[in-house]
Amino acid sequence: MPVKTPFRLYLRSRLNLVLSAAAGALVLLSLLFLRPFAIIPVLVVLAAYVALTGTLFFSRRGAKEVVAESEEDRLKVIRGKIDALAGVRERIAVLRIGDERMAKAVEYFLQESGSYLEKCRELSSYSPLANERIERVMEICQVFLGELDEESTGRRYGVQGEGDSKLEPGERFARDITECAKVINDRATSDLVGLSGEERLSIMKELEAKK
Repeated sequence: MPVKTPFRLYLRSRLNLVLSAAAGALVLLSLLFLRPFAIIPVLVVLAAYVALTGTLFFSRRGAKEVVAESEEDRLKVIRGKIDALAGVRERIAVLRIGDERMAKAVEYFLQESGSYLEKCRELSSYSPLANERIERVMEICQVFLGELDEESTGRRYGVQGEGDSKLEPGERFARDITECAKVINDRATSDLVGLSGEERLSIMKELEAKK
């Protein structure tokens, strides 16, 4: 993937920060001790800084700094995504699910998603499909709780929706959550990028051991 805004990445690199600090210190010293002739050394320092910056930017060392900063940005985005998904998982964990079938399915999901997110943090990677399933479980729980609320309201006022007596929302939604958990378990070992066969096998064994 091509690096976007490479010069901006270089300017914020440690190498350039050190160079900028040194140039700034020389300018300050010139202003303090070389008055009223400070303008000449200041211009010399600035010219040297610009020339050295350009030389380093196009050098192999500069390229390494750009790649390092780009990788840091990538990891920051990944960590943010993982933290957001962990937040979704935590919201699911504190939901009050009255149905026993749903409660067991959610417990299974929390186990699988917890192991998955732990591996994501270790490997600094994630599976888009597994992430989507975590968000889907949240939606399933919300719909389930909404239906329970409607059913409770209907019983309270003696109103029963058409076909309500035939519905089994707990069983239906529990099955959907279980399927999502299975997908998360599967994608934890097949979609995490940059893994060798041995590493994926190791992950599979760890996930199985936690069950």
